[in-house]
Amino acid sequence: MSAQEQMRRMLDELMGTRRNGEDTRPEKLHYTSSRVCKSFLLNCCPHEILAATRGDMGQCKKVHDVALRADFENSSRKYEYTFQKEVRYI
Repeated sequence: MSAQEQMRRMLDELMGTRRNGEDTRPEKLHYTSSRVCKSFLLNCCPHEILAATRGDMGQCKKVHDVALRADFENSSRKYEYTFQKEVRYI
């Protein structure tokens, strides 16, 4: 990964996908899509937590994108989604 790609990824993580106005990624996903890992958005995906342990589950089949997490965190200040409410009661 080149230095430019690393900087782009760090900026996406900090500021979200629309930091320059338009989303320039080839696949335009929204964090509410069923293909996005909701646990990853909440920083608690069991596939990542249990990686390299005895309970390793392998790779998650859903999308893990730090830019989508940043978009979610920016919007979750205004709205509370169903999956957030479900996690709160666990």
